[in-house]
Amino acid sequence: MAWEFAHGSDIGGRPEQQDSYSILDHMGNYLLVLADGMGGRQHGAMASDTVIETAHTRFYSPHRAHPEQFLKRLCMEAHRKILKLERTHQAPSGSTAIMLYLQEKEAYWAHVGDSRLYHFQNNRLLFHTKDHSMTELQQQSATFGDSAESNQLYMCLGGSNDVVPEINAAGLNCNDLFLLCSDGFWNEISPDEILQQLSLPGTLQYHADMLIRTASERGGENADNISLLLARHKSDKRLPRLMKRLLRKDY
Repeated sequence: MAWEFAHGSDIGGRPEQQDSYSILDHMGNYLLVLADGMGGRQHGAMASDTVIETAHTRFYSPHRAHPEQFLKRLCMEAHRKILKLERTHQAPSGSTAIMLYLQEKEAYWAHVGDSRLYHFQNNRLLFHTKDHSMTELQQQSATFGDSAESNQLYMCLGGSNDVVPEINAAGLNCNDLFLLCSDGFWNEISPDEILQQLSLPGTLQYHADMLIRTASERGGENADNISLLLARHKSDKRLPRLMKRLLRKDY
């Protein structure tokens, strides 16, 4: 399957960009990674960069496991490296991670924290990841009371809690579209608004730029860092023309 990609980010109202992302390609397999760093000074940016650097190293290594195992090991290695970073700089740091591995007929994804993946198909939302946050736990349990820390994550790479990456997979078809984003994006833009933008004329990169601009404008002076990756199945537009030529041909 052929894919087209788009990406972008905005610093928002923050003093530095702590989001990092990358799109990797190796022999027709793709790995999309987005990380949202946490920590004072430059430690958040260093943590998210660590996730991306680890992904680059592991994805291009000669011995890769099955995608599910690969993603799990990638998360755990990034987690250990961020913990080492904390010890070296004696300062708390951490990062979310959302990763999408695209093979010919299947997609696999892993996430830790509250960076999200949305899976759209035929102009409707099929699935989105659930945040590893106190807010999400509160929504899932009626016994969970209000908390001043409801926006806090209970799991992230580099955190003090145990890390158990959440892994999912799905078969692919020609109408699939995936969106990966940091919380600075999904806090401002709903899935319906994403679909509305994607239904308009324009390239995939144009849609990514417009979505990021809208999220930044809504966040205003207090906007969080915003990052976005899009992956859409790229249909071969030559096929209908080839079929017409074959149908017209006399034998």
